[in-house]
Amino acid sequence: MKLLAYGKAVPRYRHLPAKLLLVMKLTAFLMLIAALHVSAAGFAQKITLSRKNAPLGKIFSDIQAKSGLSILYDSKLIRSAGNRDIDVKDASLEEVLDKCLEGLSLSYVIMDKMIVIRTKTLPAIPVQPPQTVSGAITDEKGLPVIGATVYLKELKRGTLTDVQGKFSLPNVPPGKYTLNVTSIGFEAREETVTVTDQMVTVQLSLKTSINNLKELIVVTALGIRKAAKSVTYNVQTISGSEVNNVKDPSLVNSLTGKIAGMTVNTSSSGPGGATKVVMRGNKSIYGNNNALYVVDGIPLPDLFTQKTTSTDGFSVPGGSDGIANINPDDIESITALTGASAAALYGSQAANGVILLTTKKGKAGKTIINYSLNANFSRPLLLPEFQQTYGADPAPAFQSWGAKQAANADTKDFFQTGQSYTHALNVSTGTERNQTYFSAAAVNATGIIPHNTFDRYNFSIRNTSTLLDDKLSLDVNAQYISQQQDNIPVQGQYYNALVGVYLFPRSHNFGSFKNFEQYDPNRNFAVQNWPYGDLGMMLQNPYWVVNRNTNMLKRDRLIASVAAKYTISPSLSLTGRVKQDRVNDQWNAKNYASTVAFLGGVNGKYDNSKSFGRQSYADLILTWNRKMNDFALNVNAGASIQDVQDNTTGWSNGYLSQFANMFTFANVDFTRFTPYDRNDRMQTQAVFATAQLGYREMLYLEASARNEWSSALSFTQSKSYFYPSVGLTGIISEMAQLPQAITFAKVRAAYSEVANAIPLYISMPTIPIPNGGAIQAIHAKPFQEMKPERTSSFEAGIDLRFFNDQFSVSATYYNTHTKNQFFKVEVSPSVGYNAYYINAGNIQNQGIEANVGYNGRIGNVNWTPALTFALNRNKVVEMLDYTDPFTGQRRTQDEFIVSDFAGYRLIVKKGGSYGDIYAKDVKRDDKGAIVLNDKGLPEVGDFIKVGNANPRYLLGWNNGLTYGRFNLNFLVDARLGGEVVSSTEAIMDNFGVSKRTEEARNNGGVMVNGTKVDAKGYYQNLTGATSSALALYTYSATNVRLRELSLGYTIPAAALNNKLQKIQLSLVARNLWLIYKKAPYDPEITAFTTNQFQGYDYFGMPSLRNIGLNLKVTF
Repeated sequence: MKLLAYGKAVPRYRHLPAKLLLVMKLTAFLMLIAALHVSAAGFAQKITLSRKNAPLGKIFSDIQAKSGLSILYDSKLIRSAGNRDIDVKDASLEEVLDKCLEGLSLSYVIMDKMIVIRTKTLPAIPVQPPQTVSGAITDEKGLPVIGATVYLKELKRGTLTDVQGKFSLPNVPPGKYTLNVTSIGFEAREETVTVTDQMVTVQLSLKTSINNLKELIVVTALGIRKAAKSVTYNVQTISGSEVNNVKDPSLVNSLTGKIAGMTVNTSSSGPGGATKVVMRGNKSIYGNNNALYVVDGIPLPDLFTQKTTSTDGFSVPGGSDGIANINPDDIESITALTGASAAALYGSQAANGVILLTTKKGKAGKTIINYSLNANFSRPLLLPEFQQTYGADPAPAFQSWGAKQAANADTKDFFQTGQSYTHALNVSTGTERNQTYFSAAAVNATGIIPHNTFDRYNFSIRNTSTLLDDKLSLDVNAQYISQQQDNIPVQGQYYNALVGVYLFPRSHNFGSFKNFEQYDPNRNFAVQNWPYGDLGMMLQNPYWVVNRNTNMLKRDRLIASVAAKYTISPSLSLTGRVKQDRVNDQWNAKNYASTVAFLGGVNGKYDNSKSFGRQSYADLILTWNRKMNDFALNVNAGASIQDVQDNTTGWSNGYLSQFANMFTFANVDFTRFTPYDRNDRMQTQAVFATAQLGYREMLYLEASARNEWSSALSFTQSKSYFYPSVGLTGIISEMAQLPQAITFAKVRAAYSEVANAIPLYISMPTIPIPNGGAIQAIHAKPFQEMKPERTSSFEAGIDLRFFNDQFSVSATYYNTHTKNQFFKVEVSPSVGYNAYYINAGNIQNQGIEANVGYNGRIGNVNWTPALTFALNRNKVVEMLDYTDPFTGQRRTQDEFIVSDFAGYRLIVKKGGSYGDIYAKDVKRDDKGAIVLNDKGLPEVGDFIKVGNANPRYLLGWNNGLTYGRFNLNFLVDARLGGEVVSSTEAIMDNFGVSKRTEEARNNGGVMVNGTKVDAKGYYQNLTGATSSALALYTYSATNVRLRELSLGYTIPAAALNNKLQKIQLSLVARNLWLIYKKAPYDPEITAFTTNQFQGYDYFGMPSLRNIGLNLKVTF
């Protein structure tokens, strides 16, 4: 005889007679029923159920699933009842049970969350109360195994071990149970435990798994899961906890130094600002070089990203990335597909690699509630060095070339302490067939620039369930984000408070200008308090800028998706997914009257825009798996459609007409403003397939294919393009006998062809209609011969594991060529157009990615270091070589200027590298000596190459140490090589405020050709707002820093009287220590997240040092 608890058999006690055991158990339950009996009114659920000729046990399973209660019964009793019919609709639980047991000698009792089925005549005897099953899990050395999953199979209840390897499962009814223990890196273990009338203590030891890698599953393109050992390309995965140890409002910033081959540059846009992420080097001259983000297998397009951009490069503030809207606490794991082979199934979006984000789901078992609070405080990490000796010049009074005077301008006072507070709550609950995850988070941050704020609110809910005898699984997910950024800082001289802060006369009272406005009786309102004028630099009172040159970007976003998978047979399944992403953005900028006239007019200026973006995505994937003797075949085939729309309306140059500081559309001067109404839409349809053939789990051949039709190819000669990939993996450790120290050895190679996103409206005629409604001539000749930028990629690598997987090494070599680059060539309007487009050029990237990891112990300390290394070498193999479409002549051009400003140029030149920086030098003679003019001063000369903006090597050293209840995590990363240019330093020298000019004056001048030259004349002749000898202001971008630090302590449940599962407290820091650097500013801060102005600083906001606290409570 067996008892069924929660619908599963529990072996009987062997030392007692079967009948006596039955009497004892059932009568014990009846005693408990008498004490804890619950009124029937408490179970008023409405149940609909219809079954014909079904076993009573199956009907009980249905009732259990619909009511949420567990059913306890003797299997022999219900087996003798035979099959039953039941058909009820919206019936109470009691009515359903009465119907089930009608005509049988059985009755039921409802107690707590349990239904007990018993015979009607069974007498009652005392019952044993529930007990606690607790214990500790250790490894073979007796050290605690942290985070192991401990699970009672029959009760479907589990928990995790704490930092001491301990666990506790309370309220376990008497009986025999199977205790299952699993942990990454260890072999699973099962033990039978018997619960009687006393608490049960279990001590288990786990063995290290020597085949751990075989069991690991990785997420690949389109969310397809594969065995880690079988993939033919480089895949790097980090857990969600690694990006949450030291939180940042944007989760992307937390990837720095943790993924080999990934370069992360933060923009100077304050909290929540956009981030540039490049993997395996820049590939496109004018196209997109940022990685593609994919959430739960579905692409997240970059259309909604508000990045820093403008016609002159320095007037429009940047916003945040679309990926930065995601709540970091919702992330389960992040997988980087740095190579094109791994991302090939994404076709025209895959050239720059893919970052896959897998979000959390609800889990079966006990409801778990997590609350976390993160408080961060920030100050500038690095500021320019100011001189403290010389005062203002009598004329012009704003410059600091005067006599020696005590410094009175403490510009550091302008910066406030930035603050960021993140509250996050998530709940996980569910049964074996239905799980729910809910989360809510609030981020409220203020930047170091006054009135710069960032607020984001996230809400998400996800439900996963299985139906139809587990053949159908559903995944329903919804997220809502509300976000607002106020007074986003800009780089450059327009609307930038830092220009006035840095250049302010050293002897003047900076604090007096906190009163940034004063009443003007002539205009009858307050105007800017600033007696100096703009001095050709758009200079304004810094406090006026942050209070009266305001901007606001507000976003409301809704993301909803549904995924369904139907298992047709054990080897065949069909998956369908639908997702919609809707974004509403609103942006405005208000410049009050008395702002510099060029920027604000006479009465002020009001610019405004609204945009609505929508991405609709759907795919259908058929999966087939077949095992054939020594061979295993896995095939995925499907089709997808992606439709992206962006509708933007608004106006710029909205100078106010009649009434000063009345920021309404009716008050805008319609003769000067520039309205715009843009409706963009692009649709991509594709069919794809991927197949993997495995032989004896030692050799894997993989191939994929995608054919894509894009609306951007309309009016072109080719309406679709084909993107193939192929790869081969060999498991050497399965093929040959290796030394005992080598646990696992694998070699792999892959080749693929992918593309970059296609620009809109290039292949079709576009007719601009400017203010006034007059139709203008078509600007550029439609490019009907257009081809997508195409990247061919080859990679080969090796993966090794040593000493039972404690030590690991992975290395990958790659070589890519990106051809068919887009270029726009200007022509004479006499041909009917001003320009035409061509495909030309070839950018090569080749390099190495490597990861080294260790997971072991030193004494009682668990240590998990991880080292990442990457190098990339970029070369411009070909430039423009084409036929002029108007003349038929063959033309060539070996260089192209990407960016050009004030003595800085970013030039792409044949034989050079993408990112090469050119800057104006001092005039020199044939021998390199500086040439002096008739006043004995040097002059600005021609452009020379001064370096490249990209680092030559990337290093990251991430460490996790655990000792008892303490844990320490820190990350040191380095960027070696590369150069940057600073116009900020040049302009500060021009105004005489830098420490460099102080030292020159103290030394009696600047030494030139062995002769001292007047310091003021030297610096003012070589620097200026429109042109500077920036070759003198070129610096090494090499830097090493302590990127992240976290020191934490965990309070276990036992110390909290088991009222809480645990509390974790941590001291955290980001950018705590810049260990080594040469540049006068942080070279990682980028002016743009597009391709412009790489390695260029022009009054950018300083990077930040963040120190804070983390609190996490688990209920």
